[in-house]
Amino acid sequence: MMSLLPVNMLSNSRWTVLSILLALFMWFALPVQAKELKVGLGELDYPPFYFVKDGTLHGAAIEIARQVSKKLGHTLVFKRYPFARLQAMLKQGKIELMILYFKTPDRQKDAVYTDLPHIYESSHLFTVKGAEISFGGALADLNSYSFGNVRGYSHGKDYDGADFLNKHAVRNEQTLLRMLIGGRFDIAVGNKPAILMYARQKGLDDKITFLTPTIDEGPNYFAFSKARRDAEELAKEFSFAVQEFIDTGEYRQILEKYDFDVPGG
Repeated sequence: MMSLLPVNMLSNSRWTVLSILLALFMWFALPVQAKELKVGLGELDYPPFYFVKDGTLHGAAIEIARQVSKKLGHTLVFKRYPFARLQAMLKQGKIELMILYFKTPDRQKDAVYTDLPHIYESSHLFTVKGAEISFGGALADLNSYSFGNVRGYSHGKDYDGADFLNKHAVRNEQTLLRMLIGGRFDIAVGNKPAILMYARQKGLDDKITFLTPTIDEGPNYFAFSKARRDAEELAKEFSFAVQEFIDTGEYRQILEKYDFDVPGG
């Protein structure tokens, strides 16, 4: 059926549609605008990932997040609440970013993750120096020894599910160190950078030794609330920036500063 509209009106209509489509394409093609991002952190300090010292937030996860965000032109505003509340706030969009977040199918319902992790939580076995205990990777080979770990922490499915081990749960890392050195158990389990941090504070770092290999390594990602319309774009932007930052000496210095194992080091 032929149109009864004048030719000039058809031409104008086409240009209007083309202009709108071009504007929409340019809008979606633009990078995410620099802006303030509300970041969720646990209510309790989690050294050496994040902790307050002299009224200021420090830690490996904090420094990495700040450096990556700075390169992208974003400002981070940290909000501290109990972890369960943070997860609810992330789902609602009241918190826009988590900087230390394990990836699980359930969590992916509410968050968009970066493509690669920026830091790992590793669980090590450690003993009193000179204890002559060797570890080849099989926990079953150590079933004649007693173990200590901080109550409420997970150290991977192998250790958590090892009911054949004689385990003792303690209140915190300081107690774990004291009881290990005091001979209350033979082997302790903990996050190596965190244990070293507490050991140095107490002057005990020369009294312990870590066994290899690790018994668990948990990758942590940046995760953005799906309540944000641009969550996918933010995750993509941060993914590129994380990859670039990991290849720098600055990244290695942060890991070394807080006693994390350096990839390829």
